[in-house]
Amino acid sequence: MSFEFRYFGPSSKPETPQISSEASPNGTLPPDILRNAIALPTARPIEPPATVPEPTDDNQVGSGLHEVIKSTDSWFNSELSQLEKFAAAQGVEWAKAGIPRQDAPFKGELPIEATLKARASEIFQEWIARIKRKVQDSIQAAYAEAAERIVHFRHAFTQLERNTVEINTTESSIRDREEALRDQQKTFGAPALLPKWLYWMIFPSVAIIDWIANVPIFTELLPSEFGSREIWRHLAVNAQKSGALGGVKMLGERMLFHLDVSIFALGVVVFLMTMAHFAGSTLRRWLVLNPHDEPLLAPTLKTHRRQTYAPFLLAVLGMILAVSFLYGARRKLVEATTIGMAQAQQEVEDAEKKVTEAKGPGGDLSTVPELQQRLHEVTSKRDDWRERERFAKDIGMMNTPILLLNIVLALTAMTAAYCVTEPKVIEGRVVDPVIPELKSKLASLKLNVVNQRQSLRMLDGDIQAAISRARYLAGTRPLADWEAKTRRLNAIVTLFRAENARARGVDPESIIAFRQRPTMQFPTVPSGAFQIPVELAALEVEFRNLRNELQRHTTGQTQPAATGAGA
Repeated sequence: MSFEFRYFGPSSKPETPQISSEASPNGTLPPDILRNAIALPTARPIEPPATVPEPTDDNQVGSGLHEVIKSTDSWFNSELSQLEKFAAAQGVEWAKAGIPRQDAPFKGELPIEATLKARASEIFQEWIARIKRKVQDSIQAAYAEAAERIVHFRHAFTQLERNTVEINTTESSIRDREEALRDQQKTFGAPALLPKWLYWMIFPSVAIIDWIANVPIFTELLPSEFGSREIWRHLAVNAQKSGALGGVKMLGERMLFHLDVSIFALGVVVFLMTMAHFAGSTLRRWLVLNPHDEPLLAPTLKTHRRQTYAPFLLAVLGMILAVSFLYGARRKLVEATTIGMAQAQQEVEDAEKKVTEAKGPGGDLSTVPELQQRLHEVTSKRDDWRERERFAKDIGMMNTPILLLNIVLALTAMTAAYCVTEPKVIEGRVVDPVIPELKSKLASLKLNVVNQRQSLRMLDGDIQAAISRARYLAGTRPLADWEAKTRRLNAIVTLFRAENARARGVDPESIIAFRQRPTMQFPTVPSGAFQIPVELAALEVEFRNLRNELQRHTTGQTQPAATGAGA
């Protein structure tokens, strides 16, 4: 066995005693000289154990026996190493003093040998006490750990039972609420704010008003065939001869004469009114079908309400584009008539110039009638463009009011559609608003149960390990190798004698005082078992009961699920 040897004395070379060479008549040293020689080597005391640095894990508790006592074995080796160094050094010092005499027996026991024996016995006794204390402390620590883990186990099991009861209650509440709503149907909606017959009077009226207002504008804006202006002028003159009904007759003839323009204007107006109808209807549905007003129909109402977003936005966009188109068309009307008037005036000037040239000297008089006919035509055309320009300027001055009128008509149609719409959800899917909250709570509780079961499994393993460690340490015999320790301690005196004889250069057997074999008395090694805490048995019973309760709890939870699966 290897040992770590350390020497912590103040000096490795103490002073050598000065001994006189004079001898007594019988061959022995004088008593005073012997007394001084003995006192000086033993003046250096053995350093106490506290000066030896103990291993860092001496106060730690391990799991196995080796982990528990290895620090104490290290301490023993350290103490024994110091004692061996001290014995070797003392052997050299006593040899320098010539003690004991090689050829003379020594009465009694050398003081240094007595000191070494006493120190060896003290180390052995301390080793026994340390071993017993460490093992007993480890047993107590294992018991304390088991007790603490059982407290945590009981608390976790109580939480598990509470959560399990709450899970069952929550699941039952969810089932009851879903069962109560399973065959239940509900109708939710709002009555119309406007009678349908009144709506069908307002809506066409608004459309007709807007149509009539825009037909003349599109008539002037869109290109017309040659001669149509002259024909329309004759029709207008004839209509004026009808008296009070001349205006109605003129309006009808305008619609029929400019049929393409009338159809185009009607399409624009119908498009605007249709967009206004969609906007008002979807706005009404969006406002009425509010999930907060009827939580039981929240999913169905959310679905219907979500479907109103796209129609409403597209309808509002269509209304803006239609009104913008009408406004822009009226602005272009002024520009178009101004250009037409300028071209007609230029044609008149060109025709007048040609007539003047034909009538002048050197002109061709035969072309005068034809040129005058041409002048008459372009003059009529200029007068027509002048009238159209005047109409366009009047429309241009009224463009903004007409824009506001179009907006008012569109809003009127939108309001009528809003009031006539009767949003209603029939046989909707009824949902209890509390159920989602209960399901979220149920998921959280189940997650807590999983974590608590995992914690219980870990605590179960820790408790079993702690109890098993306490039982195991209580049944160990760490002092069984005490004889090996005593043999090493017995060798201390032998080491002293060997070093003393080596320093003299003689055989230890040649020294008469060393011929007697040294004997050393050690304390009795206790053979009793270690004490187990009396509470450990009760702790094991409590732990067994907790495990049985957990097993019954787990079986009770899995049985209904298995039964349901089998069914």
